[in-house]
Amino acid sequence: MAERYNLSEIIEQITQVGQGAKKITAGDLIEHFENRGFGPLLVFPALIAILPTGGIPGVPTVCGILICFISIQLALGKQSPWLPKKFKQLSIKQESLEKNANKALPITQKIDKVFRPRFKLFQSKKVKKAIALTCAGCGLIMIPLELLPFAVAIPASAILSTAVGLATEDGLFIIIGLAMSLMSFAGTLLLIF
Repeated sequence: MAERYNLSEIIEQITQVGQGAKKITAGDLIEHFENRGFGPLLVFPALIAILPTGGIPGVPTVCGILICFISIQLALGKQSPWLPKKFKQLSIKQESLEKNANKALPITQKIDKVFRPRFKLFQSKKVKKAIALTCAGCGLIMIPLELLPFAVAIPASAILSTAVGLATEDGLFIIIGLAMSLMSFAGTLLLIF
C-alpha cells in the first residue's frame, strides 16, 4: 500500500536519500521509494525538468524518457518500478539538489496547506492506469519540446501536479495535472503543424 505524502515531505525525503554523498542517483531514489507508490518517483524527474537544470541540453530528454518509463510501468500495474542500469546511474549533485530544494521548500510548505484527500475516484486502479498513460505521453512530448528553451516546463508541471496528486491522494491536483497535460498536447501539436 502506497503511503500518502505532501509535496514538502517528498522533497525532504529526496534530499535525505543522498545525505552524505556527493551525488544522488535515480537508483537510490527507486530503492527508497519503491514500496511507496509511483507518485514520489515521478516528482523527481519532473522537478529536475522544471528547475534551472531543465535548461541544460539533454536533461529534459532524459527526464522525459524516465517519466515515460516509470509511467508505463504504473499503467501495466507494476507494484514498484524497474529501470535499466544506465538510468539507475543517472545522477545529480547532492549540493545542487539541496540548494534547489531549500529554495522550493518555503513555497511547497504553503502549497501543502491545500492538499487533502478528495475525489477518491482517482485512486481506483483503472483510473490510475489512464493517468499513468497521460504522464507517459507528457514525458514523450518533453523530448521535442527540449528544442525550445524551457518549453518542457509545461508538461513537466503537468506531471508534477499529477504526481503530487497521486502521492497526496488529492484528486483536484490530478485534475489540474490532466488539464495541463491536455494543454501540453495541444501546444505541441500547434508547434508541429
